[in-house]
Amino acid sequence: MHGEAVIEASPQRVYSHLVDVSRWPDWVPEVRLARVPNEIRLGAAFEIELYGVQLEAVVSEYEPDTRFGWIGSSADLSIYQAWTLVPVCPGTQVIAKRVERELTTALIRGSQAEEFYYAHQDVLLRLKRLAEGAEPSA
Repeated sequence: MHGEAVIEASPQRVYSHLVDVSRWPDWVPEVRLARVPNEIRLGAAFEIELYGVQLEAVVSEYEPDTRFGWIGSSADLSIYQAWTLVPVCPGTQVIAKRVERELTTALIRGSQAEEFYYAHQDVLLRLKRLAEGAEPSA
């Protein structure tokens, strides 16, 4: 999946929300739990519950204020997500890419690809509201 949004906030402000993994459950509805044992940096491991599935994850891309990516996996699901931040007037263009494998209808009961696309777009809008100062509700 691919999504883009222009956020009226600095890349630094947007990036600070992306790398604050322990706060993802506050604004990313699919994330129910996030455990970050150490500081988020390249190679850092963390755990999240996504779609009701516990994932072991690792930061695979970490370029401050520019790019953040992670890979997570379990027996049922593997996911790669990356965020690229580009300074533009009046703030930051955010490019979000997400690839999921082994996401079956048994795992996400009856859901369709279109629903995942809209959920992906919803996360971008929530990030926009958060970075621009309006608190989104999960």
